[in-house]
Amino acid sequence: MLSLEETKRLVDVYRELGTSRPFYMVADLREVTAIPEELRRYLSEHADTKWLQGVIYVGARLAHRAVAKGLLIAAWLIGRAEKSELSKAHFVSTHAQAQELLARLRGATSS
Repeated sequence: MLSLEETKRLVDVYRELGTSRPFYMVADLREVTAIPEELRRYLSEHADTKWLQGVIYVGARLAHRAVAKGLLIAAWLIGRAEKSELSKAHFVSTHAQAQELLARLRGATSS
């Protein structure tokens, strides 16, 4: 599990990458049991959905899916995201499915 300091560093990296060119992120949640409230709060207050073209969550449990969608909905409700960004979260079971989906998403955005 990431610490708050590690989360802050990741958000800084995402900001640097995403402000120059939005990117796709693949997050493996298979070993994550819970996301602490302080990390969820930090992400919701400091991460910007505009940095990402999309997020592919691998092995997300129901609770993870709810948190991921909840962060997007919260960003939309407070005006930090467009409604269309609610479709940026994707959920798959395996890395192979993530790679296949990533290829399809990249193909859709390049055409």
